[in-house]
Amino acid sequence: MNQLARTQTVYLNQTILDAVECIETGDLQIVFVVNEQWRLEGVLTNGDLRRYLLQGGATNVPVTECMNTAYRSVKVGASREEMLKIFDLSYNAIPVVDGSGCLVDVVTPARLAANQEVPVLARARAPVRMSFSGGGSDLTYYFVENPAAVLSCTVGLYSHATLIPRTDNVIRIFSEDLGTRESYESLDDLMDHADKGLLATIVSVIQPNYGLDLYMRSDFPVGSGLGGSSAVATAVIAAFNELRRDRWSTYEVAELAFQAERLCFGIAGGWQDQYASAFGGFNLIEFKEGRNLVHPIRLEDSICNELEECLVLCDTRISHDSGKLHVQQREEMSSKGEQSLLLTESVSLCRRMHHHLIRGELHDFGRCLHDGWMLKKQFSQAVSDGVLDQIYECALNAGALGGKLLGAGGGGFFLFFVQPQHRQAVTEKVRALGCRTTDFRFESSGVTSWRTKIQ
Repeated sequence: MNQLARTQTVYLNQTILDAVECIETGDLQIVFVVNEQWRLEGVLTNGDLRRYLLQGGATNVPVTECMNTAYRSVKVGASREEMLKIFDLSYNAIPVVDGSGCLVDVVTPARLAANQEVPVLARARAPVRMSFSGGGSDLTYYFVENPAAVLSCTVGLYSHATLIPRTDNVIRIFSEDLGTRESYESLDDLMDHADKGLLATIVSVIQPNYGLDLYMRSDFPVGSGLGGSSAVATAVIAAFNELRRDRWSTYEVAELAFQAERLCFGIAGGWQDQYASAFGGFNLIEFKEGRNLVHPIRLEDSICNELEECLVLCDTRISHDSGKLHVQQREEMSSKGEQSLLLTESVSLCRRMHHHLIRGELHDFGRCLHDGWMLKKQFSQAVSDGVLDQIYECALNAGALGGKLLGAGGGGFFLFFVQPQHRQAVTEKVRALGCRTTDFRFESSGVTSWRTKIQ
């Protein structure tokens, strides 16, 4: 029992005069009547005493003669909301009792302190991107000398990160997607490991000054072509960002993701995935030597809804390594001397598709997907093969206006533009070839983070 409760109590066998003296010497205009075991039996306010004495009551009789047994009390652990409502009914003190009804505390409005800080964990989720055109122009070796742009959106498939700070220096990393677990005695130990995975590499870029447990999972398969590794990096960085006082901007989150994934871990590729996952929604992203810019696209609801109905996401169930494909494509394109010509044409197509999209000219948009796929196949022989070509031709023969393989190529997901009346025919054809169609919704938000109490 705290000191305030002790100074504001009298026993059942004490007198009215004892109660008066307790009120006069105490800080509250109330006393609490308890038995020998400190069980609360009643309360006596200054007003109760005045009324009793004005009616001629004696002062040498037990307090039980005028104590109020219809008092309000709360149990230990009562919510702030419950106590605030009692105070708002003009009560100026609330007795707090334990499970046996024994008095353990007294709360007043001034002593109803804010909840103490408790340990928290951070969560984040980052959506994957669906690139429509311009892919390849986001490679630094191209856009430092040429205008570059990519048209993309994000969809409701996410990488999920959970970051739990520890009280020691240990760093543990769990990947549900890969079924792996990494453990390091400290950040220095992690930094010294040359063979660490992507998640540990991200942590080494952040360099937190505390130990942690990091959990990672994704809604999509590895090697999907949806920019999954960038979504992973973006989600992890956003989880760390949630615990910072000076939060990084969305551009800074994307840049850190690029640094960790491309430069430190060594996955070859461009810049679009990190920006798309960080910003979310439909964007035209321009890449320049000086500064990259994300231009959000506001689409009418009818255009967005119609496009969503006309797109079919098809999992070829063929995994691929985008990093190796990017390296191979760059070598082949450089050796042929076609690098600038092909990418310039890709950027020009990106601009046309942007215009078709914002004007709602979706049939033209769908046909441009086909033009983009034909162009992309010229980047490298590794982009497609006989199996992928067969899937694409079957989709077109069944009614698709166009499509493209998402990501660098070689496997992953096809995206087809299909008018609703042909959707069933297209899905049946690609499923017959062993593919799997995946339902999706556009995601207008980028990476999202929040914190919650550790239970």
